[in-house]
Amino acid sequence: MKKTFNTSKFYYAFPIFILGYKDEKFSYNITTCSSSFSLGDMVVIGMFKGSNAVKQISKFKEFTINIPTKEQGFLMEKAGFLTKRDKLTLLSVPYELSSVIDAPLLEKCPVSMECRVEQIQEFGEYVNFTARIINRWCDETLLDTKGNFKSAIFSPIEYIGDEKRRVYRYLDDKNSDKLGTFIRSSKYD
Repeated sequence: MKKTFNTSKFYYAFPIFILGYKDEKFSYNITTCSSSFSLGDMVVIGMFKGSNAVKQISKFKEFTINIPTKEQGFLMEKAGFLTKRDKLTLLSVPYELSSVIDAPLLEKCPVSMECRVEQIQEFGEYVNFTARIINRWCDETLLDTKGNFKSAIFSPIEYIGDEKRRVYRYLDDKNSDKLGTFIRSSKYD
């Protein structure tokens, strides 16, 4: 039997990513985020309205999404806990700039996307950016011989919890099923 539970926030497993963005004070900067969804070439990210990242992305209208794995966990946490500082320099983060989007692509994150903002929407204390994905990048080890993404071996960090306790969860290559697995194994006719 289900029961209601009261919490001011509930994260039901979202991939954590590091946003790269142009910063008027520090040239470029990063922060950690866990609120997003993507459909086709559209991505929506949500953040607290008072953050430096919201101010800068609202002004320059471009950002990168850099998806870490457990190996980049320290960078992911520090990028989120440090505020209003030059985090790329402070954390000695290697990055390169794209020829299209004026924002940093983090070299150590195995998957990155370049995004251009098309719509900004405020929702209470939060801001949602709807953006077009301009380019997708990934480490070559995540591509098969035909250039297709090997999703079964990619292990992003998932963020899950409520206002009392939040944890990281990890995907692994041992627990993957192909799309349609449940339908094919169903007993329904």
